Amino acid sequence: MGQTQPGKKLLVIDDEPSTLKMLRRLLGVYGYSVLTAGSGEEGLEVFRNERPPLIITDIRMPGMDGIEVLRHLREISPEVEMIVITGHGDMELAVRSLRNSASDFINKPIRREALEIALQRAEEKIELKRKIRDHAQELEYRVEKATADLSHQCRRLEVLLKIGKQAGEIPTYGKMSEFLQEKIESTTGLKCPRIMVLNSIGDGLIGGHSNSRQPKVSALVAEMIKGLRGGRQLLTSQELEKIQLPVEAADQKSVVMLPIDTEEGDTVGAALVLASGERQEEDLKFAGLLLSLVAGALRRAVVQEEEISNLRQIVEKEKFGNMIGRHEKMRRIFNLISNVAASDATVLVLGESGTGKELAARRVHELSSRSTGPFIVLDCAAYPQTLLEGEMFGHEKGAFTGAVHARKGLFELAQGGTLFLDEAGDIPLPSQVKLLRALQFKEFHRLGSETVTRVDVRVIAATARDLRQEIERGTFREDLYYRLHVIPIIMPPLRERLSDLPLLVSHFLERLSGGSTKKKIHRDAMQVLFNHNWPGNIRELENAIEHAFILCGTDGIKAADLPAYLHEYRKSSRSASDGLEHVERSHVIKVLQECRGNKIMAARRLKISRSTLYRKLGQFDIQ
Repeated sequence: MGQTQPGKKLLVIDDEPSTLKMLRRLLGVYGYSVLTAGSGEEGLEVFRNERPPLIITDIRMPGMDGIEVLRHLREISPEVEMIVITGHGDMELAVRSLRNSASDFINKPIRREALEIALQRAEEKIELKRKIRDHAQELEYRVEKATADLSHQCRRLEVLLKIGKQAGEIPTYGKMSEFLQEKIESTTGLKCPRIMVLNSIGDGLIGGHSNSRQPKVSALVAEMIKGLRGGRQLLTSQELEKIQLPVEAADQKSVVMLPIDTEEGDTVGAALVLASGERQEEDLKFAGLLLSLVAGALRRAVVQEEEISNLRQIVEKEKFGNMIGRHEKMRRIFNLISNVAASDATVLVLGESGTGKELAARRVHELSSRSTGPFIVLDCAAYPQTLLEGEMFGHEKGAFTGAVHARKGLFELAQGGTLFLDEAGDIPLPSQVKLLRALQFKEFHRLGSETVTRVDVRVIAATARDLRQEIERGTFREDLYYRLHVIPIIMPPLRERLSDLPLLVSHFLERLSGGSTKKKIHRDAMQVLFNHNWPGNIRELENAIEHAFILCGTDGIKAADLPAYLHEYRKSSRSASDGLEHVERSHVIKVLQECRGNKIMAARRLKISRSTLYRKLGQFDIQ
């Protein structure tokens, strides 16, 4: 037998001192540190204190015999290996000892060869048990680690699902970028100094500056992002300098560019992260999953904001102060307002209720030399005769019951500015006489006063009534009519300028959104709007859009969200589809003109394919 591990403990239990002496000497040669005990009771005590892995015990001993020692030892330590010594011919005891978990047995007199074989078997069992125990511990460690990793991945999966849901509710790409930076840093610990988003064409970044160098940088970064092709890239110091990432924002040796790709493989943008930590690879993979999860929502936000920006530019281009319109009738009114604003002539704004008469009056004031002066509004239909005159001209203290102090009228308050007489057709006849003199001579008397008050005021009047019919009825003075009707501005009803309907709807939606992403309006809803006759004009349209805005979901305004009465009206003179096609045809022609007939550029501006553009040119008979 070869040498065992030096100093390995072995306990010998035997009631014969000579046997103990012989085995101590022999086992010491084999390299064991031999412990001895002269009885079963002593042997148990020694074992409890020393815990040797291997025991040799005699079977026949006074007091506690070897069989009982085996049972006690097995209860104390199931792992211990035990060899029993039996007398010649004690096969029955040998079998009993094996049944009581003995590893082996040897007969007396003890032969060296038999002892070596028994020790070798016992050592092999001890080594096998050690390997099994180590393997079990390794398996347990691996299972615990795998369980912990699985739990970690499950938690991250839950986080991803939650982030995906939250991302779908974020309206703008700017807020989406801030959201992604915060989520990458909070879930992985990786710093994310920048989220870069491609524009819808893919030739630059969203939100770039307008100085001379930035467009080149934007285009360069866009090419770098598209060059990722689904894989991440560790950036060099030269590349960091190209994309102008501040040195203090990054460790130049560990800046990684992660692509933001949709499920279809379309690149939306990229994120810059600072890779660090023991779980760097795992964190980068998780950050990549997070970015791909929200790529679709980010792309939708970009497209939607670009559409809003384009619409806003169109609306701003077609705005005239607070007035909106590109219909020929509105363009003529805008020109007329620009021309008359420079003079002090009295203006009469005519038109149905809700057509924007006050907006026209305010625009005249804003473009006039009186724009720094006050713009005073008097609703003539809101007062009876006596109160109306008091509002216009003021009164002295005691002029009538309740006049406890003198009060200036609106003519005086509008000094140096403009007085807007709304619903002038409702002014009572007695008051019309005093108004005529005030307009003609720029002077009047306060109620209860004999003093003449002179004013420098421009008067703009407005009415929805047909004043010529009122003259025929005897309810409106003809001379006052001509005094007011110096320069008439006739506001067209909405039904005569339906091509402005999309502009007006876009304007109202943007105002109602209050800075957040504007809700879109579906085609079926626009058809309902085009199908209505709009007796209440723009005011009625504004109320209908506000009604739908409050009731609609996040996916925009549908026909069902509009007021019910709009669905009950059917135009006889023009179908809704004709109205929509007219607006679409006009827009296509306008874009082609702006692109000087370049169909490739026009298709890109319209965000449609060239084949679709050619189809529309044929459909609308555009040469």
